[in-house]
Amino acid sequence: MHIYTQEEFEALPRDEYGVKRCPTGDYSRIKVFGERCSFGEWCSFGERCSFGERCSHEGLTNSRYFACDRIGSERRKTYFFAAEEGYFVRAGCFFGTLDEFTERVKEVHKGTRYEREYLAAVELAKIVLEGEA
Repeated sequence: MHIYTQEEFEALPRDEYGVKRCPTGDYSRIKVFGERCSFGEWCSFGERCSFGERCSHEGLTNSRYFACDRIGSERRKTYFFAAEEGYFVRAGCFFGTLDEFTERVKEVHKGTRYEREYLAAVELAKIVLEGEA
């Protein structure tokens, strides 16, 4: 399995929608994924990911996370973080505030089951992480 460097990741092309479609590989050395990238079908990011102990959780201060697996159009894990800086979400290559995520979901998945799944996960994350930010 190829281990991608930050420079190789930056050089990956974008599709007609401006989305990076990442091939299968080990992305554990990548520090910044940027906006609008999408890991390929056979991506091993999840299994190699070190979220949890010794993880900076996206560089946030005193953060805790909640993960909801197999949701959205790509059926992958979405991470919700509560930190001193506020609430944040990592869904594939998307990383932003909870409000930015909610807005993006409503824009991209309007009226679909994926919108309902993501928004339900947002509400559950708020309950689970309540009082931790």
